[in-house]
Amino acid sequence: MPPVKHYSSSEVNQYELSSRLLSLTENNTSYTLTQINGQRIYRKAPHAWSGPEPSRNCEVFIGRIPHDCFEDTLVPLFRQAGELFEFRLMINFSGWNRGYAFAMYTNDVEASNAIRMFNNYMIRPSWQLGVCPSINNCRIFISRIPPTTPSAEIVRLLYALTDEVQEVRIRRSTASCAAIVEYKSHRGAAMARKALVAAAAAAWGCGARPAVDWSLPQSPQLLKQYREVGRWSAERGVELSRAPEEAGAWSPPPAAPSYTLEPWSQARRLRMIHEAQRSAAHAPHVGYNRISNMESLVASMSGLSGLGGEGGVWAPPTGLGAGGPRAPPSPDFNPWTSRHPLQEFKEFIAHAKDQ
Repeated sequence: MPPVKHYSSSEVNQYELSSRLLSLTENNTSYTLTQINGQRIYRKAPHAWSGPEPSRNCEVFIGRIPHDCFEDTLVPLFRQAGELFEFRLMINFSGWNRGYAFAMYTNDVEASNAIRMFNNYMIRPSWQLGVCPSINNCRIFISRIPPTTPSAEIVRLLYALTDEVQEVRIRRSTASCAAIVEYKSHRGAAMARKALVAAAAAAWGCGARPAVDWSLPQSPQLLKQYREVGRWSAERGVELSRAPEEAGAWSPPPAAPSYTLEPWSQARRLRMIHEAQRSAAHAPHVGYNRISNMESLVASMSGLSGLGGEGGVWAPPTGLGAGGPRAPPSPDFNPWTSRHPLQEFKEFIAHAKDQ
C-alpha cells in the first residue's frame, strides 16, 4: 500500500495541497476534480464513461478520516479495492475535511471489497477508518414545531421553503409536534436541511425554535408513528390524509381477569389468619366452642370478601352486593379447577378438628 501522508494543522500549506490535488487529474485525465456545496468531487470524466451511473449499492461511506487527510492520500488508497467512479470528500469553510467521504465504485463487488479491506484500516497510528455501505438518506426530521400550528400550514411552509419535497409526515401529541420530510434525492434533502436550519425559526415565528436534523433512514417502525401524511401541488393545494393502520400491528394482550380480594380486605384476611394460627399454637387442646368460633370467623370473612362456595369450590363475585356493582364472571372461569382464596384457612380448621 502507498505510504500515508499526514500533516499537522500548522504544517499544511494550501498552495502545496492545491498542487498535490492537481497532480491527481494531470496523471489521469479520465477524472475531473470540482468543488461545490461543501464537497470536493473526484469523478470519471464524461468522455471516459459510457452508460448509466452506478447504483447506490456501489457506494461506500468512509468515516473517521483525519481532518488533514485529503484526496492525494485517500484516492490511491481506495483505488486498490477497484475502479472508482466517484470520490466525494466533505470540506468545511476553512478547507479542512469534515471527517467523512463517499466512494462510488463501478460495481457492487468492488464496493464490498472496499468494505472488507478498509473497515478498521489503520490509516495512522491508533487511527482507524470506518467503512460501511452508504445509505441514501432522503429524510429530514423536524422537532419542536409549535403544537398549535395547523398541519396544512406545516405542509405549505415546507413546500415553500425547500425543493424536491415528496411528502410530509406529521406526528402530534398534546404538547408537541414533529415532522419527517421525504425528498426525491439525497442532494435535495441535504440542500433542504441547510435551508431549514436558517429559515425554520423565522417561518414559524412566535419564538419557535424548531430543531432540524437528518432522520433515521433505517427505522421503518419510527416512520409508522407519523400517521398524518401531507402533500402539496399547484393544482390541488394541500392534501392531508391519514396513514392506514396495519393489519398485523402489535397491540398489548388483554389483561387477564383477576378475582383477588381488594387490598384492604386481603390484608385483613391475612391478619386474621395469622391471629388464628398463633392462638392454635398456644392452645393445641382447643375445644369444640373454639372450633365453632373459628368456623364462624371463616363464614364472616367469606361475607366480607364477597366470595362464597362450599368445600374447595368457589365462584367469582357476581351481581350486586354491599360493596356496589361487581364484575360479571369471566367465561373462562372454571370453578372446579380454581382454588378458593380461603381454602388454606379451611384446611387448617379441619386439621384442628381432627386433633
